[in-house]
Amino acid sequence: MLAASPTAYGPNLLARLLAARTLQQIDECAKSAWILNGEGLVVDNEMEYLATIIEHQRRTVRTEPRPGRGPIGPVAPSAIRPNRRRLNIPEGKRAAGWLRRRALAKDCIIPTCIARMFTVSKLAVLAVIARAVIDHGFSGMSLPEIAARAGVGCTTARYAIRDAAQMGLITVSENRMNRRWHRPNTIRIVCRRWLDWLAGHRAIRKRGRPETSALRPWWSTPLKNLSATIEIHRFSVHGSVPSKVAVNTIPQLRCAWFSNRPGIRDGTSGAT
Repeated sequence: MLAASPTAYGPNLLARLLAARTLQQIDECAKSAWILNGEGLVVDNEMEYLATIIEHQRRTVRTEPRPGRGPIGPVAPSAIRPNRRRLNIPEGKRAAGWLRRRALAKDCIIPTCIARMFTVSKLAVLAVIARAVIDHGFSGMSLPEIAARAGVGCTTARYAIRDAAQMGLITVSENRMNRRWHRPNTIRIVCRRWLDWLAGHRAIRKRGRPETSALRPWWSTPLKNLSATIEIHRFSVHGSVPSKVAVNTIPQLRCAWFSNRPGIRDGTSGAT
């Protein structure tokens, strides 16, 4: 059996073990401790105590970061901070975002008494929410969608919603499904002055919308008087007497345009 060195006896072994900073030094101390235990110089109770200290020192050295290198052993994911660099936004997208938020901020969809308390970016966020309230009565869009429509970042959109909720202009209701995820929040406008403003804005937009041909059905006609002025004759293939056909079978297509053709109103034929 190998004999232990004289410097390992007594408190020197514990002091060397606590002062060890590398795995090699800890292994040398552990080897000396087991040799002393085999020779009977260290009892089993003391060896159990030293074994606990040896394992603790090994874990400490493995997880302790060294200058110029990372930790040796496994570490918690929260201890490693990812290198989060801000992405460079292209100049074209940046300019388009500014134009979008300025256009939304200058839209007359928010009262002046409320608009003067927010910045241009926050006004764009509130304008997106107000448009959703006009169309659906509430806003069920997610935060990234609101930010994308307003041309701002998610942080700015979150701050705008928070400030408006603190002022009592809107209410935010969470739609939690389970512990892991939830549906987008429901945002409603509760400010009476803002609601009256939106009601007037909705009435003006509805009254000022012209009825274009693209919005009419295919069978509609701009003529007011749709009463028939002629009789359409249907001839039989057998040469029998022609029979009259009622033109009011389809009220929408009464052939009023046919009465304006030359030679029909005066009873003459259009052919020469």
